Amino acid sequence: MNCVTCGEAILPERAEMGFTYCTKRECVRANARGLRVIEIGQTKTNPEYVVLEGAAGERALKDMREGKYRRDPVVVKRERPAQNFEVPKVRFRKPTVRRPQPNRVKFVQALQAQGYGVDEIVRRGAYMNLTRSEVIRYMTARRR
Repeated sequence: MNCVTCGEAILPERAEMGFTYCTKRECVRANARGLRVIEIGQTKTNPEYVVLEGAAGERALKDMREGKYRRDPVVVKRERPAQNFEVPKVRFRKPTVRRPQPNRVKFVQALQAQGYGVDEIVRRGAYMNLTRSEVIRYMTARRR
């Protein structure tokens, strides 16, 4: 089977799935079409999504007309992606490294030198709002 746009051969797997075009960017842009999907809201569970194509879609529409589903379904129409989407060329700033305040590091290292553990240092440094992860980081920091 050949592509309807460029005329090249289509992979047999794609032809079995019903595609009539190849995977080249130009062919996909020219032939891809969106799907019509409905969301069927359920009580106390996740919603169910049904593609409105083929026998399953017809059956879902028939069930909705007969009132099988209690909540009104929401029809979601997928829009085609923008044809010429350009990625902006931006230079990002380098992240700034926040240096810890030297008095906090010295406080933790002084208490560590006196033999206090992490929890005791956190308790004694409560007025400085020291966190446990901060204390551990400062304890393993290079001494000045």
